[in-house]
Amino acid sequence: MDIASRMTDAASAWLDSLAEDQPAKASLSFGDTEERTSWAYFPRMTKGLPLLEMGARQQKLAHALIAGALSFQAYAKVVTVMASESLVNVMERGRLDAFRDPRRYFLAVFGSPGDERWGWRFEGHHVVLNFTLADGEIASPTPLFIGAQPAEVPHGHSMVLRPCAEEEDAARELLGSLDGDRRRRAIIADVAPPDFVLMNSPVVPNAALPGDIEAPPLLANIVAEAKAIPPQQRETLRFERARPRGLPASVMDKAQAKLLSELVDVYVERLPEPLAAIERERIDRAGIDAIHFAWAGETERRRPHYYRLQGPSFLVEYDNTQNDVNHVHSVWRDPDRDFGGDLLRDHVRSGH
Repeated sequence: MDIASRMTDAASAWLDSLAEDQPAKASLSFGDTEERTSWAYFPRMTKGLPLLEMGARQQKLAHALIAGALSFQAYAKVVTVMASESLVNVMERGRLDAFRDPRRYFLAVFGSPGDERWGWRFEGHHVVLNFTLADGEIASPTPLFIGAQPAEVPHGHSMVLRPCAEEEDAARELLGSLDGDRRRRAIIADVAPPDFVLMNSPVVPNAALPGDIEAPPLLANIVAEAKAIPPQQRETLRFERARPRGLPASVMDKAQAKLLSELVDVYVERLPEPLAAIERERIDRAGIDAIHFAWAGETERRRPHYYRLQGPSFLVEYDNTQNDVNHVHSVWRDPDRDFGGDLLRDHVRSGH
């Protein structure tokens, strides 16, 4: 059975397990595009049924859907990040409400599993999964966000916890391989933005500066900090679909291009095979040489830093700037296919 079929069966099994008022929270209209394309990696009350309100069996069925959509290592990251909410609660002096809780994650299904078009979202602090299906196939697995707070918990010479280690380490290995003009082109700014340039925008815009994307009051300080970046530095951090910043793969040597490919694979391999292979082939077909790597901020560990990978068919943003540089964000997006994007538009145009 292929991944899309297993995903359909898993979502149906979870929905069938719900009772009383649960389906009203869990099952939403696929046609509600505003809600379906809404996503956030910060704590918020969103639509969907939280794990907090599910019984033990229902939680197992929810996790079966999530685990089946990810590679084993990505699922390990997700459950580790969710469990870390208990650590955040301790760091925030032990709140007694449910604001920081490993079960404050919301699952919502849009449409009916098996319909021509349907999808689902799993969202909570530092975990956001969005899958859209059309005609029995996965039309989009993005935006796919995994973050971590704390980013690491060291003890002596060992690391107790570091869920997003490879997201940082692979980028640092690539950066460390660059010298001279290549390194100067890759480092686009001396200061890192305080968050993603695109934050949680429902669509990838044609262009944006840090602080341009509308954000809720909870993030007012982040937006203000982004807008306060000196104008020249802020401009160098600008995102533009038509003019990627940073160093293109076309001018990297063979060893550096291999490190770039390995960094891209960190994100692609969040998906299970053969879905990861399909996405990798799309990236290869669109052209490896056109992928740009851009770094901003300091280059030493535990100092504020940000990087961006931008190719013809995908976008990655990563940052670690908050909470004494112990707070990672990382997202993989597809500017044309997020939430189904062009595939769904083509699906409608074809008369379905």
